[in-house]
Amino acid sequence: MKPIVQKLPRQEFKSFVSITLSTPLFETPWHRHVENEILLIKEGFGTAIIGDYVGEFAKGDLFYIGSNVPHWFRKANEELFCKVVVIQFDQEIFGSTFLKMPELSQILKFIKQNQGFSINYKNQDGLIPKVEQLVSAEGFEHMGILLQVLDTISTRTENQILTNEHINTFDAKGIIDEIMEYTFTHFKENIKVEEVANMAKMSTSNFRRFFKLNTKKSYSKFLKEIRIAHACKLLKDKNLFVSQIFHECGYRNITNFNRQFKEIKNVTPSAYRAEIYRE
Repeated sequence: MKPIVQKLPRQEFKSFVSITLSTPLFETPWHRHVENEILLIKEGFGTAIIGDYVGEFAKGDLFYIGSNVPHWFRKANEELFCKVVVIQFDQEIFGSTFLKMPELSQILKFIKQNQGFSINYKNQDGLIPKVEQLVSAEGFEHMGILLQVLDTISTRTENQILTNEHINTFDAKGIIDEIMEYTFTHFKENIKVEEVANMAKMSTSNFRRFFKLNTKKSYSKFLKEIRIAHACKLLKDKNLFVSQIFHECGYRNITNFNRQFKEIKNVTPSAYRAEIYRE
């Protein structure tokens, strides 16, 4: 299975992509593209992998993903319906000088960071309607709204940088894609790195180096983050006890679960749940 370099079709008379995708077109594995991307989650929830970041996505989330930053939005289960507004634009549509104008300097600075962001828009009236309006906008309005959205994102929102490192290497044989798929399917089991290395037809030491080169993190940390991301989803259900949840996430004892959860989220599972319902 080869990693995907995604290329969405651009609509006629439009210089960038602005469409709504839903299941099954939403389900694109670990992939990248030269275009910068804005994603508004309309329906569904699951695990987001953006560069070296692993976390959650849910309805209402707004993400910005820089050029060639690999990513994968994996829905929580096969039966789930997902829907997303996708905006993809190549910086080249602005030419070599347009974004260098003083009035647009913040947009250029933001794009040049080339990272993955979670966009906090709670205090930004009108941002989400503008993102949604891009799907049907045409002509001058189409480009004008994109600039308004980028201006709002780059100058007036409290963005959370998700990625720590930009991943330049890309797995030509599709092994990373296969390993990620396997991990998502079996993370509740007692996965050992030696078994995964064998599946990749590598020695354990070579596999460790290979995985870290391609994802900027160890396989054990990746597995841990997948399990904790699943735990975060389960903690939103008030009817589940923490003593039930750790079993559903691949942990054999609650002490190890609590320790690793705090290591990833900086709070205990109970404190995380309390914070959810305090908001």
